Amino acid sequence: MTEDRKLYPIIGNGERLIEPTTKGFGGGEPTFPRSYIEARDLIKNNILDLKQKIEHIPIEKRMDDIVITLRLNSKFLAKSYTPTVLFREAEIENVGSRKWLYLDDNGVYNYSKMHFVKVSDQLSKFDQILDRRGLQLSEAFKMDVQKIEQLSLLDPKEIIVGFPDDWKSGKVEMVLHPFENETTEVIEKFRHLLLKNGVDEKSVKVASYPGGATFISSTVDREILQKIYDFNPLRTVHPLKINFFPGMRDLGKLSSPPLPAAYAAHSIIKVGMFDGGVDCSNPLLSQYVKENRVIDTSPIEEGIAHGNGVAGAILYGPLNDYQDEEQVKQPLVSVESFRVLPLNDPCDIDLYEAIDIIEQVVPSRDDISIYNLSFGPSGAILDDDISRFTFSLDQLAWNYRKLFVVAVGNDGELVEPFNRIQAPSDLVNGLGVGAFTFNYKTGDRIRASYSCIGQGREGCKVKPDLLAFGGDNNCPIQLVSLDHNSRFMSAGTSFASPIVAGKAGNILAKCERFNPLVARGLLIHGAKNPGLADNEIGYGLLDQSVDDMLLCTDNHVTIVFASSIQPTKYAKLPIPIPTTLTGTGTVQLDWTIACLSKVNSLHVEDYTQSAIEDSFHPDDQKFRFSKDKNQNVKHLVRDMDKVTALLSEGWIQSALPVSRSANSYQTEQARRGELKWDTVVKRSDRLRADSLSNPFLVLHGMGRQGNNDRIDYAVILTISAPKYLGNLYQDILTQFRALEPIRLRAESEILVLV
Repeated sequence: MTEDRKLYPIIGNGERLIEPTTKGFGGGEPTFPRSYIEARDLIKNNILDLKQKIEHIPIEKRMDDIVITLRLNSKFLAKSYTPTVLFREAEIENVGSRKWLYLDDNGVYNYSKMHFVKVSDQLSKFDQILDRRGLQLSEAFKMDVQKIEQLSLLDPKEIIVGFPDDWKSGKVEMVLHPFENETTEVIEKFRHLLLKNGVDEKSVKVASYPGGATFISSTVDREILQKIYDFNPLRTVHPLKINFFPGMRDLGKLSSPPLPAAYAAHSIIKVGMFDGGVDCSNPLLSQYVKENRVIDTSPIEEGIAHGNGVAGAILYGPLNDYQDEEQVKQPLVSVESFRVLPLNDPCDIDLYEAIDIIEQVVPSRDDISIYNLSFGPSGAILDDDISRFTFSLDQLAWNYRKLFVVAVGNDGELVEPFNRIQAPSDLVNGLGVGAFTFNYKTGDRIRASYSCIGQGREGCKVKPDLLAFGGDNNCPIQLVSLDHNSRFMSAGTSFASPIVAGKAGNILAKCERFNPLVARGLLIHGAKNPGLADNEIGYGLLDQSVDDMLLCTDNHVTIVFASSIQPTKYAKLPIPIPTTLTGTGTVQLDWTIACLSKVNSLHVEDYTQSAIEDSFHPDDQKFRFSKDKNQNVKHLVRDMDKVTALLSEGWIQSALPVSRSANSYQTEQARRGELKWDTVVKRSDRLRADSLSNPFLVLHGMGRQGNNDRIDYAVILTISAPKYLGNLYQDILTQFRALEPIRLRAESEILVLV
């Protein structure tokens, strides 16, 4: 924003404008790929084949109940098509799902879903039901049968995933299906199988989640994989590798670090960091960083160097902004450091010990809402698998309303797909941060070549969420050094991430009423992308100051809505356009929606259990009228006589005014393609002011797998009318009196003298 224009605080209380609403429904059942008789015969042949294969599973590799896959035809992706009637009547238990890519009879690949189901008595009951005559079966059951493409066991290639051809041995993470009361027995049976085949017992680590998957890590080789993959409760195996401090590129030092702030004070707003520790005697850190002892190992120099860089980036951002011996600005956040590296077991490259500590710390610290993580397992994420680290952070974010800011990794220069983002930056309830740098010829901001790219997984397809400055060889990022008399120069997403975490903390410091979800929404809203969201820079480059995000001008106004919605419900968010806006050229509307979703590690394809679908309605008097297959759009006021005539002829008026958004009744595949199940929505529209009449957004809460939990959300809306002759900011507040400017706290309210 230009400094010569008057600035105003961001507007809040948008939730006071929200109204409940309803929406019409449409669409219909897709056509089935085969008749019931054809589907029944197909499945009976599958069952015959399965019975023979189940009989040959050794007793040490199975439980009494067997897990098989029920694979659906590609037309039946939506949650409403889950064959629940079949599951109930055939006494089949659904224990998870993930995507399935198959070749149909025409030689075309189709994207669909496989359900993992637990069956007893070798499917005999299901087989018996299929032998009944059609009149003895419900229509719902027969339609469920028609949805099925195949019943089978998992193929070895579907279990052993992500291993390069030259992999010989190493640490792996194995995921077991849930067996409820028999979980302990399943774990012990699998542990015995591992030890029997030569696995070192000390390398085996287990983490089990109630009602969810069991994660087991161990060191194995290729030969052992071939001996354990057919353990029936085993869902998947993928390799693990870690570079503990991936951002430590030593690009030299600069003398004369900046000087500490003018007076010793620390902020009441704390940002947590899980890392390699810090040197609290460093003058730039001593008053603002507290070390918390959570592990018994001794720190190492590389870990402290990494931690110093991360802590300094949280407090000050890049030190590139400071001249030699210039005083740094007073930090508006303080840092709580939790050293989780190095681990007690140097072979624990799966980080289970670190995750255990994180799961203990986060629930116990009500005073910390934002955490930074600049480490994690190396290697690209896999679509068919959720790592324990990712699931753990998503669950903590949902349960305790925390914001985790995570570096996406530094393998962006590897060939595809090894350049993809790394866990746990694929979390859906937090921010995955990549790095930008500057083109040394033009000065333009560009993605740093090492910064990992997207896309993400279902629920967060746009990854990284955004990029912050991380430097490169030509333009290193300057950091707090181990040497108190110099600056350390480096590059990496490890240092871009804490810059974003620091800004999130600054938002909470300045705006007492804002929560971590609003901060997440504001950061994504403030990121700039010249085009649509993409795999390289996500929603954009974040180079705005926090003040830029929290201040408005006369004709550039941002409003915050923060509320909750239940699945299946609709909410109407009026866009506060004053009546005086007409006749003033074009209006730019930009909105970002961020929500928290409960997650399910068993259903990789349906990992987010909830999401928000939005539609934009620019004119509350313009409706669609339908009769048979014909449609007509009319304005209730301008076309009053025509509307009356249509209604008298039996035309049906739509429940809501015409939307400029995509068709609401899309296939599940289209919903996924347009990120409808993502926890972030970022859109913009540019319209003539005269085309706006009481515009509004409609938010639709969507739930999966019977989930009816709340969906917390934040909407950040910016209205820009450059040719408006009045004061848009003041006119909005005058006409929409429920809205209020957010009070920005003074430094004296944030800081406590040491």
